Amino acid sequence: MITTGTPRLLMLALLASGCSTAKDPADGETDTGTQDSDSAETSADDPLADADMDGVPDATDDFIDLDGNGVDDREEGPVVDVNGDGHPDCVPGLVVTTQVPRLKNAEYDRTIRDLVGVTGLTASNNVLPSSLLATDQEGSLSDLGWSSYQTVGQMIATQVMADPDARAKFLLCDLSAPSCLDDTIVEFGRRAFRRPVDPEHVALFKALAVPENTPNGTPEEVAELLLYGFLISPTFLMRSEVDETQASDEHYVLSNYEVASRLSYMLWGSMPDPELSTKANDGLLSTREQILAEAERMLADDKAREVVAEFHREYMHMGVNTRWDTFVKEPTRFPAYNDGLRSAFKAETEMFFDSIVFGDGSFKDLFLSTTAYVNAETALLYGVDPAGLGTELEQKDIPGRPGFLTRLGFLNVFSAASRTSPILRGAFIVKDVMGTVMGTPPPGAGNTPLPESEELTTNRQRVDAQTSDAVCAECHHEFINPAGFVMEAFDTMGVPQTVEADNNAEIDTNVTIRLDGALVPVANPNEFMSILADSQGTQYYYVEKWVASAFNRPANSQDACTVEALTAKLSTEGYSVLDLIADITQADSFNVRTVNAGVAQ
Repeated sequence: MITTGTPRLLMLALLASGCSTAKDPADGETDTGTQDSDSAETSADDPLADADMDGVPDATDDFIDLDGNGVDDREEGPVVDVNGDGHPDCVPGLVVTTQVPRLKNAEYDRTIRDLVGVTGLTASNNVLPSSLLATDQEGSLSDLGWSSYQTVGQMIATQVMADPDARAKFLLCDLSAPSCLDDTIVEFGRRAFRRPVDPEHVALFKALAVPENTPNGTPEEVAELLLYGFLISPTFLMRSEVDETQASDEHYVLSNYEVASRLSYMLWGSMPDPELSTKANDGLLSTREQILAEAERMLADDKAREVVAEFHREYMHMGVNTRWDTFVKEPTRFPAYNDGLRSAFKAETEMFFDSIVFGDGSFKDLFLSTTAYVNAETALLYGVDPAGLGTELEQKDIPGRPGFLTRLGFLNVFSAASRTSPILRGAFIVKDVMGTVMGTPPPGAGNTPLPESEELTTNRQRVDAQTSDAVCAECHHEFINPAGFVMEAFDTMGVPQTVEADNNAEIDTNVTIRLDGALVPVANPNEFMSILADSQGTQYYYVEKWVASAFNRPANSQDACTVEALTAKLSTEGYSVLDLIADITQADSFNVRTVNAGVAQ
């Protein structure tokens, strides 16, 4: 145990110094600040409307009352929805959020990787460090959660000191040099804390890193204890934003170090690299132009691919124990199915999104591209000649199957084991692609059996009858079912079909679906993909999800102004998804934090 003999009060002082609100670990809590990240309040600034482009929001009206109730909407809470579409309306202002968010587990893993080169809990395995941490959560830590950081921190410190490559990332000097540990506190601390180490921390770490605080007093033990102290410091575990450079009565401007941290965790999910840190040191992250230039550089780095992949996994409802991990097909009816196809479908879906985004593709390309990634097994399902293909996925063009919704992954996952499921497919498209907000289904709706009768000869007829109850029909017959019926052009394994296998009944994909406030006729999946690509609502919802993900908070009326401005750009010629991601950094809310004026959250 590397902390044997360490004076308890010294260690507690070191930990508590991480931020002014950090609790004593002996109490089992580490407070992440006065506001949760999903709490929000408004101020009087207009995102993306900084007329003089100085990076400081311009003042707007003192009173905003969109819904005419005589109450300033900025004091009603984070969401105003006058038009009733389920999405927040734009209310100019800035969102109040926590100024000390804790690293999420994926961020912790990547930060440890980039800081000391450790990717597994031991040198001989790839078990992620966060596998021993509590699940991501807001608010204070439990005793168990705090203990897990200590356990993992100790394991990492031990591994680093035993690995010459990792040790070289921690110690940039020879331990025998008298000033080595003092230099390490300053140099390594700058990287670990994502800002210069303040004199208080320097003094505490110097007091910690002495032979008397270790079992045998060897230089290696002292260095390991020093690293352990950094890894369990709240300043490392939290992304503190505490600079008090006040731009107005309502908000502070972030320091260059805080801007660098926001950039790196938004675009890389990890700590700043040396180039970004140097820009922060030199004060070159103060203007919109400087921030945008750095964002564009960072998006060209492969580390950005991880964050983009995570976003689209969330967009597609991928994850452990989701349908992507558990779907099956009835083997006698679909002998081509095997469990190994799951990984191929997931990999292809991720490769598709990656190819569009990092191929400088547009939002419309997500729905219109005919690029696919196939191997010898999945090629047959696509109707592609498997000659020359093996187990690895290779890029192919499959005309007539545009966009991610016609790929095997979506079509298989959102189907039943023995038949297609227009409800599963339609609900995903309507709710998660079109962004249509619907009420909660009545209790037990999911258990409604599919009716069987001589009059109901097709899957489409049975599903319509299944959802004919007045409460269900309101959402199903105008939204969900039509979107699913269009996709009946593909069977449950994603293979094109023109007739139903059970009864040879002709597939009817003609529907009328409500989109962007109008009833739109749709004849087939190709036509549907074109309509979705051009849909303002579909574009808006994609941008809304990106903004929420980038700022790590739910959609709200203040960010809605940013979403509206970016949506207006999304359909313009030559505007790519990468442009969208980079432009999120141009919102006024990106480089400021608001002052909590005491309004109830």
